[in-house]
Amino acid sequence: MNKYTEEMKKFFEAYYEKMKGISTAIVSHPCVPEDMWEDNQDTDEEWKVWKLIPSTVTEQMLGELEIEIGMKFPEVFKAFLSTYFYLFDGGIGKHTSEEPFESVRNAWNPMLVKAGYLPFAWDEEGYFIRCIKVGEEQNDLGVFQIDHELLFDFDEETVTSEKIDDAMQFMADDFMEYLDMLLQAEFDDDDYDDYDEENDI
Repeated sequence: MNKYTEEMKKFFEAYYEKMKGISTAIVSHPCVPEDMWEDNQDTDEEWKVWKLIPSTVTEQMLGELEIEIGMKFPEVFKAFLSTYFYLFDGGIGKHTSEEPFESVRNAWNPMLVKAGYLPFAWDEEGYFIRCIKVGEEQNDLGVFQIDHELLFDFDEETVTSEKIDDAMQFMADDFMEYLDMLLQAEFDDDDYDDYDEENDI
């Protein structure tokens, strides 16, 4: 077992319960795999409340993703992708039983990887790509974000790591601290009331 698995399990369970307690809109989606449906969902409704289910991601699958992305992953990130399947938005992303690694693939950018950043989620509402800075020994050197529009100003062939570093905004000293920041963040119930009504949730 990955040494971070138990911590990751506690985070996901606590974060899911917190989000669901604020509004079912946060844990509802129009494209939920059936094995992730919460109990007693109306099959005729487009939007379904989803639930966490244990991940079936294997070491082999992670190894294949590392090759695809072009970077070896820190152990904490492997635990992030192999503990549960989930369907969050924003700073965590989507990673479902039908489409594992969706957010990682969506956030991927060769310039970021070349500069030592592992993109893991694209907060499309805020235009930011969230990344783990990865050291030479696959250690977690902190979490940063970059406005994706800034990447259009760079030439993939000539951009330097220093240019990417300068464009990054620091978020947390490491990935677990970043997740704890999300868990501790305050949310306004009013942010979700209209969303609930618009989607009949």
